[in-house]
Amino acid sequence: MIAEYAIGGVYVAAAPVEACMALIVTLLLHRLLVAGRVYRWVWHPMLFDTALFILAWAVLAAALPALLPGTAA
Repeated sequence: MIAEYAIGGVYVAAAPVEACMALIVTLLLHRLLVAGRVYRWVWHPMLFDTALFILAWAVLAAALPALLPGTAA
């Protein structure tokens, strides 16, 4: 069964919710890495950002269902 979140009494699919949260986390991490000058060591920054987004999404997809009470799997 597809995981869902109850937001205001309306069930929303988990993928768009987790993707939006992962995008916000990725943007914050990107800002931190730019400020820390980490990108000068990265060969392909866009590929690195894409991998960072995928990792953030995977972590959120694994952690959120256990943390949020309004989820249905």
